[in-house]
Amino acid sequence: MKTHTPLAKFIHWSFSILYAYGIFKQVGDLSELADPALLNLEVVFAVVFLVIVFIRYFYMKDTDTLLGANIEIRKGHLFIAKTVHRLVYFTLVMLPTTGLLIAGLFSFGIGGVEIAIGLHEFSAFLSYILIAVHVGASFYSKLKGEGIWNAMTPFWKEKEKKESKLISYLENTEDKVYETIEKTLRL
Repeated sequence: MKTHTPLAKFIHWSFSILYAYGIFKQVGDLSELADPALLNLEVVFAVVFLVIVFIRYFYMKDTDTLLGANIEIRKGHLFIAKTVHRLVYFTLVMLPTTGLLIAGLFSFGIGGVEIAIGLHEFSAFLSYILIAVHVGASFYSKLKGEGIWNAMTPFWKEKEKKESKLISYLENTEDKVYETIEKTLRL
């Protein structure tokens, strides 16, 4: 069975913790940035976050998107998975970038901070949705016993496909979606 390297797993899971920390420690009110210590902490956090995102991206970019699959992956499925992963990276770059923009505009008293805040909030919202899709797809893949879960997750190992009418129905619906994508995009 193919699996991600220990370093890839470490980066994935430690980054997940860093992302969660960033969400929970976020600044509640723009006026809090008047505190130089907090402003500096936010800037350092954003820069470290951004560096780690780029390290993770460049380390993982040549890795199979659905590594560990013990089934043949349809082109439509691969298209969706790659699109979601790329959009996750996009939001994870936009979050610290717009945060740094907010800090800069606020520090120098330049207008446009409201636009930067709007972009930051949109990036956060989109990241929540995309990460929820990613996690949901991971659990669904685990239920189907595709092997992808085991390639990245060090716990709650999948053993076999869960047979049920619901899973069969979802797989049939999924195949129709992939077929439509493949025909539409000529994959």
